[in-house]
Amino acid sequence: MRISIKGHHGTSQDSAESIIQSDFRLSKGDKEWLGDGVYFFVKGISSNTVDLARKWAVAEAWDNRLKRNTYRNYCVIESEIKVEEAHFLDLTTEEGVKILDYLVDKFIEQIEKTGRTLRYVDGLILNLARKEKILPIEVVKGNFYIKFAKERIKRINLRTSNCTICTVYVPDKNIVQNRIITTGKI
Repeated sequence: MRISIKGHHGTSQDSAESIIQSDFRLSKGDKEWLGDGVYFFVKGISSNTVDLARKWAVAEAWDNRLKRNTYRNYCVIESEIKVEEAHFLDLTTEEGVKILDYLVDKFIEQIEKTGRTLRYVDGLILNLARKEKILPIEVVKGNFYIKFAKERIKRINLRTSNCTICTVYVPDKNIVQNRIITTGKI
């Protein structure tokens, strides 16, 4: 069975135009929420995923080191994500969390041997599972707490998730349509 998910990705106008012309660039690294991939806000905890993507694009424009925005115009891209059920890991379900727990047990020694300390290891675990072909994961969905501009400015840290995101590991295969749906000034 094939699953279809509508996702929203917030970015700069320049990046959005590049994505539409060519394709997404993967976020990479074990510190990423769900490992390497292209990230989208999807329906789950919130139904207003366009606004979440907009808020993300606005927050990401700010460069804390330079103390200024790195871009003035944002865009929200709407993408249609399609994935076979066997290649989808849903961490918003009990079954998905059990799979993640299994992966933690499988890689715990490997993580300890690296001597690396990460605040969160979700991304590392999922990257290891994909690299070692433990699971044929192409798309993962999970609930997270993300700090947008207000939370960053006011230094608000919560443990309660405020959005549902998904990451797509193989955009060429799993993203079938992209279109810019919202633009604006920061």
